[in-house]
Amino acid sequence: MKKITFKLSALLVLMIITASNLTVNAQGKVEVSPSVTTRHYWRGIMVSNTANFEMDMAYTNENFTFGAWGGYAFDNTYSEFDFHVGYKFSDHFNVAVWDLFANRDRASIDDYNYLDLDKSTTNHLIDASFNFYVTDNFPLSVSWSTMLYGRDLDANGDQNYSTYVEFGYPVKIGGETVSLFAGLNAFENQVYGESFGFVNIGASASRTVKITENFSLNTWAKIGINPQAETANLILGIGF
Repeated sequence: MKKITFKLSALLVLMIITASNLTVNAQGKVEVSPSVTTRHYWRGIMVSNTANFEMDMAYTNENFTFGAWGGYAFDNTYSEFDFHVGYKFSDHFNVAVWDLFANRDRASIDDYNYLDLDKSTTNHLIDASFNFYVTDNFPLSVSWSTMLYGRDLDANGDQNYSTYVEFGYPVKIGGETVSLFAGLNAFENQVYGESFGFVNIGASASRTVKITENFSLNTWAKIGINPQAETANLILGIGF
């Protein structure tokens, strides 16, 4: 199963490269999206247990996107710098590849050589995702993400191919849209959990708060429960 997952993910990378070559000549735009969050919670993992400043700077060229994302803890216990590339084939299917570069074991990210790409020592982690959206009448979303290369290694030093699958569905509650989600660890002994099963169950909601005629804040809240780790968290965020 892991070998099949790797082949599919490698195909995904080739699809993105091909797609980006098709659209590189079209006119694009650059967007900068800064935000502040109470914690950095990702796929059931509490990456940073303190307030963080996060920002994404992305260039969008028709259906192709290339960007850089950064996250930094206010108390300097966590920092991350990622590149990402993606392609939207339709309103129902898109793919993305992220190069994740974050500190490990609470050590400073500067302790790692950014240019070190050796599998056994690199701090990079290549993560590829397929994202599906069914229809407007049945707005179920499904994402499949696999770590292809880097610091996701098993006890023998072999690539683990940790895989996370998430299902999402929006519902109306009191006139507001609440996004329900359930994410599972696809294999045993992976980054997300020791066994197959759900590792991230919860809900999120957002609201735009108008401050002035030309300035608004994007606020959001997320409840995340990890049944395997037996943890529960409420995360708040403000986007500028």
